Amino acid sequence: MLNIRNFIMLHEEKEQQIHNQEEESNLEVETPEQEQPDNGVQAEVTIWKDQCKRISAEFENFKKRTQRDQARWSEVTKENVLKDLLPFVDDFERALSQESSEHAGITMLHQSLLKLLEKNNIKPMVDYQNFDPEFHEAVMQVDSSEHESGYIVEVFRKGFMIQDRVLRPAQVSVAK
Repeated sequence: MLNIRNFIMLHEEKEQQIHNQEEESNLEVETPEQEQPDNGVQAEVTIWKDQCKRISAEFENFKKRTQRDQARWSEVTKENVLKDLLPFVDDFERALSQESSEHAGITMLHQSLLKLLEKNNIKPMVDYQNFDPEFHEAVMQVDSSEHESGYIVEVFRKGFMIQDRVLRPAQVSVAK
């Protein structure tokens, strides 16, 4: 496969050759013998023009594909960084469940972190009733006479969504 520099150089060389051939044909004085164009030369010019058009189209497609790939790479990178922040949310929630004198400060930090996630279209899951393997990870099953089978009894770790995709599934215990 050609690398991009070779591809561009080849494209420019072909354009230059076609341009030079056109200039030469314009400079030549027509004589009665030249009234009939040489079919071989004309066919070659047509082939070069077609190749030039194809290469130009391939290059445009390459540029579009590269832009799409860059946008996707950027999105994946952002998603990975934000996913790495989720354990901090868990830690803040555990700290908030404990009574301490720093409770107000921890609450502010927790709220700031949640706002950062929401700003980047990351929201905590809210449906913790029935187990769904697409959204939940069953860590354990418990016997329960109060709940029917498949009902989420306890949430160990919240799940998060980015737009409409699961960023991190919730870890839950499920009734047998």
